[in-house]
Amino acid sequence: MSTAAEMADDLRDRLNDVGDTQVSFPTKLRFLNRGQAAMYPKIFRLVRDSTLVVLDDEFEYTFPAGVGTGKVISVEVETDAGSYRYQPLQRYDVIPSITAPILSLIDLDTPPVGAHFRITTADRLVPFVAVDYSASAAVSYTGPAGTEELPVLYAMSLATARPLDDKMVYDRMAATQQGGAIGPNDIMQVSQFWMAQFEMLLERMAMPLPVARN
Repeated sequence: MSTAAEMADDLRDRLNDVGDTQVSFPTKLRFLNRGQAAMYPKIFRLVRDSTLVVLDDEFEYTFPAGVGTGKVISVEVETDAGSYRYQPLQRYDVIPSITAPILSLIDLDTPPVGAHFRITTADRLVPFVAVDYSASAAVSYTGPAGTEELPVLYAMSLATARPLDDKMVYDRMAATQQGGAIGPNDIMQVSQFWMAQFEMLLERMAMPLPVARN
């Protein structure tokens, strides 16, 4: 499993900016998070929770915090309390909310009291949170294996679009090594190249989003 530090290392190497002198580490991390956000819903993580318990004569339930605010793939319920045998919940609505969605049962008869709901959603990737580079080594990437390059490509597009220096070294064959200067058109072309790479790879790796109920 990749970590935020490993992805930052990849970004540092591509920018030839190991010391974070051209793009600070907090900015790099923010760019990586923006890349993760741009990947949804084509790239997502499955989240499943079974802590919600059926109550007597209760027809509306607030989603557990662990499920998040992703697209609902399925809602199941135990056949009996403690049976651990789940079957699809046939008639329900998911009511949007600013804080957490609400599961609303449509049938007049509730499932067996004490039984557990099992909710599965396709959710966004968890943003990287780290105060510095050292702390980022303990922050894991929550996307599917093999998609770790996508946030780096997106971050490259954002980083290279910033004219931080008239002769910013983007790679090992920078314009400074050839006696030239980098102009606005060069900056735009480099940034667009990385965004095109991100979009092309995203299309190839896109996970099919299951039919949602909300």
